[in-house]
Amino acid sequence: MKSNPEKRPETQVAKPPPESVSRVDGGGPWGPTQFDLPERDGDNTQTVVIVAAIGVILLLLLAGAWTLWYFKFN
Repeated sequence: MKSNPEKRPETQVAKPPPESVSRVDGGGPWGPTQFDLPERDGDNTQTVVIVAAIGVILLLLLAGAWTLWYFKFN
């Protein structure tokens, strides 16, 4: 048993603001977003080092907590 659902006319849900036509700073008509990629010649070494350091610290904390738990409860 098949039913044919009613088709609604297609309407535009959201429209970019009128000033978006003259925007040139990237990110599309809605402006820059958090997902904009850096320039190809940009240097993001500091960001990579910070993220890697935080990752190493978290791994060391996790390993230390596991070791403490292992020797205390086993």
